[in-house]
Amino acid sequence: MPNRKLINQLIQLQELAVARIQKKVAMPNAPLDALEKNIAMLGADLPQRIKTHLNQLLQKHPEAVVPIVDGHCTGCGMGLSNSLINEVHHAEEIHRCLNCTRYLYVPSEVVAREHASRKYGEKQQIGIARFSSESLMVMPLEGDTPEEVLGQICTRMQEQGFVENAGQLLDLAVQREAIISTAVDSGMAFPHVRGVEGGGLTMALGIHKKGIHFGGPGRTLTRVFFFMTIPTATSAFYLKLISGLSQTFREKEAREALLAAENEQDLWNILVRQTRKVIK
Repeated sequence: MPNRKLINQLIQLQELAVARIQKKVAMPNAPLDALEKNIAMLGADLPQRIKTHLNQLLQKHPEAVVPIVDGHCTGCGMGLSNSLINEVHHAEEIHRCLNCTRYLYVPSEVVAREHASRKYGEKQQIGIARFSSESLMVMPLEGDTPEEVLGQICTRMQEQGFVENAGQLLDLAVQREAIISTAVDSGMAFPHVRGVEGGGLTMALGIHKKGIHFGGPGRTLTRVFFFMTIPTATSAFYLKLISGLSQTFREKEAREALLAAENEQDLWNILVRQTRKVIK
């Protein structure tokens, strides 16, 4: 099996495995039969040794297959030798990080962003402000397709300096949605792009008053979009954030408060207030 095809297969399996975790968090009583079937079918022709190790990794980390960025394993941060990087890039065989044993690949494209760090003396943020800000509230979203809606959020993230190329971010978000929709049955969705290195876990919130079909169960319309860019090393924090958001906005009253926001400042204040007890 050529290396690139195998890596793509492993990445898709990883996304399905994380989607299973996300679904358990966001919709505790939702059936998982179809998702489990997809995972089984996609992994059916994997070599047994690779399948076994992948499952072992996924039991420990949300990320078992990670990109090489700037000469480092993005899973554990270990610097990699040029010879190993060349082997990963050119070889037919799959390779693993010598430190964390995650599977490695050289990404075809990397979402660029400025390296962010807290300035000396700057107050440390708490709660949802660790991951978002008023400038990342986007409302009202317009358009009738996932591409139109996500495009507006990606553009805002570029305008605010969180990514350099909104079009690239949008393409990767749409590719991720094609694997399995991040929409849930309460009118929310959690679209995301992994491997956005150089900063922390970042979340934008978009509100579409009418709602659009985003691949959720049945004819569910999605109105609330929690869009996240996820550095590989923060994947565990991403799942905790998803858990907190799902726990908070599973309640109809909390969702309706978001939808009733009059402007982006109001939306931010409501988000902070609603998540204060759950997201520390």
